[in-house]
This record gives sequence, structure tokens and C-alpha cells, in this order.
Amino acid sequence: MQIEIKDSLENIFQDSPHHYPLKKHIELDVASGSIVSFHVLATGLTDNTIECHILENDSELKNTQIFELVSVPVEENTGLLGFSEKSAGMQNNSPNPYVIRKAPFRTYDAMKPVPSVFTVQNNSLALRIHIPLKNTPAGLKKYRVTLKSGKESATLDVTVNVYPVHIPPIGEKSFKVTNWFSYENIASRHKIKMWSPQWWKMLEEYAKLMAYGRQNTFWIPLSLIFSVKNSIATLDRIRLRKIVDVFTKAGLYYIEGGHVAGRTDGKWEAKTFDLSIHKVRATSAEGYKLLSQIGKQLIQEIHQNNWQKRWIQHIADEPTADNAVDYRILSGMVRKVMPAMPILDATMDPSLVGAVDHWCPQIQEYQKHSDFFNEQKKLGDKVWYYSCCFPGGTWLNRLLDQELLRPLLLGWAGALFNLDGFLHWGLNHYVKIQNPFEMSVIPGWGGGKNALPPGDTHIIYPGTDGPWSSLRFEAQREGFEDYELLMILKKKQPARYAKIIKKVITGFDNYIKSVPIFRKQRLALLIALTDNKR
Repeated sequence: MQIEIKDSLENIFQDSPHHYPLKKHIELDVASGSIVSFHVLATGLTDNTIECHILENDSELKNTQIFELVSVPVEENTGLLGFSEKSAGMQNNSPNPYVIRKAPFRTYDAMKPVPSVFTVQNNSLALRIHIPLKNTPAGLKKYRVTLKSGKESATLDVTVNVYPVHIPPIGEKSFKVTNWFSYENIASRHKIKMWSPQWWKMLEEYAKLMAYGRQNTFWIPLSLIFSVKNSIATLDRIRLRKIVDVFTKAGLYYIEGGHVAGRTDGKWEAKTFDLSIHKVRATSAEGYKLLSQIGKQLIQEIHQNNWQKRWIQHIADEPTADNAVDYRILSGMVRKVMPAMPILDATMDPSLVGAVDHWCPQIQEYQKHSDFFNEQKKLGDKVWYYSCCFPGGTWLNRLLDQELLRPLLLGWAGALFNLDGFLHWGLNHYVKIQNPFEMSVIPGWGGGKNALPPGDTHIIYPGTDGPWSSLRFEAQREGFEDYELLMILKKKQPARYAKIIKKVITGFDNYIKSVPIFRKQRLALLIALTDNKR
């Protein structure tokens, strides 16, 4: 049996070779209250039964978590601009040299929780190990990992420098983060009935995982809480309150009211919008009648439950200059029926000025037009940022054929540009034909010629008894933890903050890709915050 320890931010593949001499020790620098994480790669296993134990002073730690890493496919690479390289509707989209490996290949991403004794199917194994430091005092910690397969065993050593730096909890004051998620997929992928007691318990597990990943904002599609009969919209108040209660108990704070409208007939080129809960032109007299019913009932609930500071309202996703006229009219209607509720949408076109309160451009559009967006901030607006099937190439994103540093550095970019929140559409938006363990690229997206790039639909997996995290999700979590630490340092030592962050990232498309160099700057951040406390 051959075994080595690897940095948790380095991509590993199903066919990753060992590097000799085998690395048997790792030293990590971690903030108090965070999580020690590292990977173990083992080959030549002689038995299907595996024993893994994490020890401190020869005593087994009780709060550790062991995950068997599960590989997933990358059938096509992300395109140079976006979508996948082979998308027929895209020109000058390939080749994309800024990927970790040329497709097709398999890469470890899904994290299957396992006990200390478990069985495997192959003679090779990749593990991720977590040692939470919730109540661990600052100082030097030494751990030992033992792995046994049949009559063979091996040990690895982990040295952890725990710094007296505490990451703030998520909530009202933490950086706003939302991953849109499918309530329906929670039911279908776990084979449970929507709204059943089992479904609500599963929703709690998803909420806990979101909160763990630093998500503090959750959306509620209007179609799940409103019904329409005889042109009368009725709010299911009990269901709405129960959804909010589940996420509030998990630690999430901000509530996103789902989009009130979508493009007419679902066509991207449409210049008008239809209501999302009933097929009627949103800005028509009939649309306004329904919209006023929706707004009146929501506002009553918002005030009755004291959600005024928590509620953010969507109108329609990704409006453009082509439908800006209808969007601006609809925005005025929403402001009339839901007064004082801030409007957030994926918006990047200057013609929408005044129609939204929280802009949310794609990262490449923000960087290209940063002067415009910064001017809107001066006028009192907020500016979020998002990524999805765009951008590709060198840009930060969280796709399966990119360095694990990229989802992490999304948090650093938020600090660098002083942005107000991050949005991604794909927590668990698997499509019907997709088994996310065996399919990561989605062809013919929206009935068109383009394919969603690998992993865009999701960043977690439907496990056997609940949601599973992923290497990308963990990296993103670390990045948003770093965001909080960076902002603390910026407030107390702005010059030192600027020096550290600019050694890591100067743009959404300009950042370090070396894990060891990043680790040095993360250490510099921890030291700076520690010095400030002395």
C-alpha cells in the first residue's frame, strides 16, 4: 500500500499518480474556529475494508469527519468565453488553454461521509479529512492519521498552527451569499414527496449545509407559495412561514422573494415579461391585478413577521436592453405594491438604472464597467456579482475543470472590489436527464445549441441519506471565511490589508494559481490579525 497526504486545494484526479518521495507530513495554518482539511491518496490497497483514525497524543479524536472522495466526469471543457468548448452556438470559444486538464477526464469532487471503518470497491482511495477547531485554543497542534488495509497500515502526520483569529458567524452582518436551489430536486433526488414530513427534514439538512458553506440568503420561488384560481392569487402563509423558519433556525438571514415574472413564452429574445405564477403579460391590466394581490399578501406577511429588514425582492432574471422598457414598467409596479422592499436582479445593462436597488452583474461585466457600477454605489445602490455558464477562460468561476483556488478566490474578489454579495444559480439544479455523478455537461441548454459547462448546474450532490458537500463547495466556503477576515484587517490596518490582497488577486481574471504561494499569503493574513490583537 502506498499512501501520501495532499493539500486540500490541489486538484486530484481518479488517475492521479503518486509523487516520490511520498509526502507523509503536512503543516497547515488555520484560524481558530475554522476547519483543518487535507486529502489522503492511497493506492495498492490489499483489502476492501479500510480503517482510518485521527489521533492526538495517541487518543482518537471524536469530532473528526472522514469523507471518501467520489470522482465525477468532465465530458467537455469550459469554453474560452463560456458554455462548453463544443457549444455550436458559440464562436471563438475554443480551444481554452486555461483548464486544469483537457477533457474527457474524471476528477474528485463529491464528498461521501464515511465512518472510521468502511469498505471500498477499488484498490485505490482518496479521502478528505476534517478536524473542526470550534473550541480549540490557539497554539501548535499535532495529529496523526492511521490508515489500515488488510495487514498493511501507514501513518501520516499533520501539524496545525491555530491562530487566535475568529471567523464571524453567518447572519445579518456577514457577507451576503446565495446559491439558488431546487426545492423539487430535494424531493425527486431523495425519492420523497414534496411537503411531506420527510421532505421538511431533508430541507433542514440542505439548510444546514448551506449555512455551513457561509450562505446567509435563501430564495423562495413564488410558484411554491402562491396558487391561482379564477384569476385570484392566494398565498400559502403557513408554508411560507415554515420555509422561513427552517432557514432561520439554520442561521440564514436574508429572504429572496422569487421572481415575479419571466420572459414571455420563455424566449430569450422576448421584449416583454409574463408573470411567473400565471401566464399573463406582467405589465397588462390583468397582470397588474394579480401582481397587486401578490404584493399585498406578501407585504402583510413581511410586516406581521418583522421581515422588513430581511426581505429582498426579485422581478425577472437577467433583463437586458432589449426588454428594459417592460422591465422598468414592471419595476415601478412592484415598487407600488411592495413599497420599501429592495429589488435585486442579475442586472448589468446601464439602461436599467433606477429600476433596481441591488445590481448583480456577471464578474466580467462588472470588471469591464466598474466605473459605472461604482457610481451606482455612490448613489446608494448595492452591487453584487455572479458567475454561471459565463465566464470561461481565465476568469474566476467554480467549474469542474478549473483550479480549486478559483471558487475560493471569489471571496477575495468580493473584498478586493468592495462588493455587497455573491449569487450563483446552481446549488442543486440537476436537470431531469442528469445523474450528477455521471453527467456534468448539459447539452442543448434551453433548447438551444449551447451546453452548460462542467458542474455549472450544481456545487453539492444528492447523497444516499442527505446532501453531500464537494471540493468546490468547501473551497468557496473557505473563500468567504477569508472575506470576513480580510474586511476585519482592512478596517484595522488598511495598508497591510492592501499589501496582502494585491499579492493574491488584482482582478477577477488576474490572480495567483499556486497553492503554496496562496498559503503564504493566507498565513500573512492570520499573522496580521494576530499582531493586531496584541
